[in-house]
Amino acid sequence: MVAIRADGSEFPVEVTITSIDNIGLPLVTGFIRDITERKQAEQEIRNLAFFDALTNLPNRRLLQDRLEQALISSSRSLQYGAVIFIDLDNFKALNDTRGHALGDLLLVEIARRLSDCVRADDTVARLGGDEFVLVLENISDDLTQAIAKAKQLAEKIQVVINQPYYLQEIEHHHTSSIGICLFQGVEQTAEELLQRSDTAMYQAKSRGRNTFVFFDPQMQAALEKRSRIEAEMRKAITNNEFQIYYQPQVDAHAQVFGVELLIRWMQPEHGLVMPNDFIWLKKLA
Repeated sequence: MVAIRADGSEFPVEVTITSIDNIGLPLVTGFIRDITERKQAEQEIRNLAFFDALTNLPNRRLLQDRLEQALISSSRSLQYGAVIFIDLDNFKALNDTRGHALGDLLLVEIARRLSDCVRADDTVARLGGDEFVLVLENISDDLTQAIAKAKQLAEKIQVVINQPYYLQEIEHHHTSSIGICLFQGVEQTAEELLQRSDTAMYQAKSRGRNTFVFFDPQMQAALEKRSRIEAEMRKAITNNEFQIYYQPQVDAHAQVFGVELLIRWMQPEHGLVMPNDFIWLKKLA
């Protein structure tokens, strides 16, 4: 229950009511106790249990719960979700050379930047140290689009993390290694998804850091195919490899009433590339 102070502000109270018999007459007594301090203590205990003390982001315990809920939701909606595991590159070197206080300032700023990258319903958590995890829900019901959207977010994360930091008037630059694991339904547990995204993150580190890798080999192959075609298309525009064709439109009397404009890509290495092989890139842009 809540009560109202003289200044109009509300505060939580606990009410105890006792009924007594006074010479055959029923009497009721009540006691009201201000429990503001107790509620504040309960909130502090909850924060310690579920939130990281430094960044105020959800900790591993709350992350696990939200990821399990995301899996259940995905099994109902058949929408893909993603777990994105982020580890800062060479973070130990900053702590060793500049001190833990500066390292903490960096972690707080990165937590803020990551939170600004995602939607309100997504989760940004800190596992501890320099490890962060993002849980994205309802990306798409199409695998190809889900891969593309996860890739776009990973690129956005790289950009914001790579921006300079000003820590106690010291300009600092940092990069990250990112592992991505998509999910649909409850085929994997929350812990398995965290392990898979962690594995992909270490693969990113082994590739030179400051990059991202998908856990699923098929997803990674699709990502690499997209990147390759995009690079080839940029060259194709410069080299005038796209050709225009006019296809007549004919009515029931075999009379031409218009033409359809078609584009074909004559690729030097692969020959004629049909539109279905590259137009889908525009749909995912």
